[in-house]
Amino acid sequence: MKKISEELYKTYFHLIILFAISYIGILLFFISYIDRDANGDLRALDSFITYEVSEFDKKIHLGKTLPELFDDALEECPDILGTNVIFLYKGQIFVKNDEDLKILDKVDLEEHSGKIRSYGYFNYQYLTKYISVKGKAPIYVILLKDMRNERRMVVNLLIVSLIIGFITLYAGVNISRKFYAKFEDSLKKLKHTTNSINLDTLGDKFTTDNNFIEFDTIMSSYKKMLKRLKDQTDVQIDFVNNASHELKTPIFIISGYINMIKRWGLENKEITKEAITAIDDEVKTMSKLMTKLLFLAKGDVNEIDNSKIEIVSLFNDIIQELSIIYPKQEIDLDVRNIVIYSDEFLLRQLFLNLIENAIKYGKGQKITIRGFLDNGLRIEIMDRGEGIGEDDLKYIYDKFFRVDKGRSREMGSHGLGLAIVKKITEVLNIDINIVSKLDIGTRVILNIPLEK
Repeated sequence: MKKISEELYKTYFHLIILFAISYIGILLFFISYIDRDANGDLRALDSFITYEVSEFDKKIHLGKTLPELFDDALEECPDILGTNVIFLYKGQIFVKNDEDLKILDKVDLEEHSGKIRSYGYFNYQYLTKYISVKGKAPIYVILLKDMRNERRMVVNLLIVSLIIGFITLYAGVNISRKFYAKFEDSLKKLKHTTNSINLDTLGDKFTTDNNFIEFDTIMSSYKKMLKRLKDQTDVQIDFVNNASHELKTPIFIISGYINMIKRWGLENKEITKEAITAIDDEVKTMSKLMTKLLFLAKGDVNEIDNSKIEIVSLFNDIIQELSIIYPKQEIDLDVRNIVIYSDEFLLRQLFLNLIENAIKYGKGQKITIRGFLDNGLRIEIMDRGEGIGEDDLKYIYDKFFRVDKGRSREMGSHGLGLAIVKKITEVLNIDINIVSKLDIGTRVILNIPLEK
């Protein structure tokens, strides 16, 4: 495991190295620019001298002497900052500025290849030329560029940079330490808060003081996680309570029939047959009940698996499935062949529960299912059964609520179907409305978006 403080110092060190490399690169570029600029000055001066020297023969023919020509060239020479021109002829020196004569001892006059050379580090750059004039002694020309001002500027820049660098380094280390002190304080507060939370305090609200938005974000995520944990815990507790509550009756019935078999079953086969049939029915009822309870307790029901669904095909499959259980039930399907995108499993569970409810409470009358486009897909499921009273309508989505508890038991109803329906409609963003009147029937209206 790594410590945040060490990683912070490493990051800061890497930033300093990166900054230093970038600065050195900029400085080298600046030095290179100065060097190229000096070379450009010497080349410009060389072009001028080359032109002037090319006129020497013509001007000598007109009566001019070489010393006069040297003086004329020096007088007309471009005034480029830091440059100088020296003519050497028969031991005589003709110079534009005699301050640079001390460099003569360092210059190799025999080297006149046209290459610019340096004397010292940023002291001088120079170029030597050999000139031949018919009937005259050899002439040497030295073109100079004084770089001492540039050298002072670079040295001063380096000194200032080093001072600023040390100040920045010192300030950065101290700022990092102070920052980590605040950072560590927030971590300690976060640690104290998390350690103080247990299952009994999952739902308690808590606040922490810190100096950083990032920690607020972490605490916000942590609170959301605690809420999810509390919801999961509540669901598990609810599942256990519901299961224990609803399984009491079938277990009691099964136990009663087992006792009946023990007492009279060996002597009376009819009693045994009746008991086995009843136990089988109760086992099936318990299986259905557990399936519904597990669905309601499922924590990841919000994970939607959208796919292309043909509504007519889906209803035909559901009706075919229900016809095995309710072979005499008449269902009138009037649904257009509409394609939507939704979770097929959840949608199937939704329709299955609603149609089965209509069958159970429809008194054997015909069930009508209509489907058409109306700002989305509108589905209506209608029965002509016993209906629901106005006072009971507001409780129909509550788990284990039954309008007629006696008859519900006979029909194998657990009071969970509409609770499942409500949960699915919330997940799939479906509007549901149930209209019902006693002894007339019930109509369920669903408005389903075509795309999730």
